[in-house]
Amino acid sequence: MAGKTTYIYGNTARKLSAEPARRIEREPGRRPQRRPQPVKRRRIDRVSVALIVITFAIAFSVCYYYLKLQFQNTYLSKGVVGLESEVVEMEKENSNALQELEEELDLGAIYKKATRELGMKSAKSDQIYTYESKKSTQVRLHNK
Repeated sequence: MAGKTTYIYGNTARKLSAEPARRIEREPGRRPQRRPQPVKRRRIDRVSVALIVITFAIAFSVCYYYLKLQFQNTYLSKGVVGLESEVVEMEKENSNALQELEEELDLGAIYKKATRELGMKSAKSDQIYTYESKKSTQVRLHNK
């Protein structure tokens, strides 16, 4: 068996003549010097800053306008409520005044005074003119 060959399979072939790893020894107390790397300053893009400022200005103005409109809406709605309550109060006062006037008014006494003391006479049927208005419910009488 003089011609016997050995085969090595796979990717882990053995190194036949491997050298031992060497350690690099340093001098005691001395560190390797590194060169200081220049600090990279980030450049601020002026166009981006301008766009951001414009965007914030637009957003602020829209918010301000919206709040202003909301304030006006609230103010006007409170004013409307106040005016409506004022109208209701005036209507109550008018109805009370009308009721008092109707209670104090004596149509019989007025008729007697007009016919006896002032000499007025009742209108005859040929003296009464009727008029129908198509535009409004109010009728104006004019002297002939």
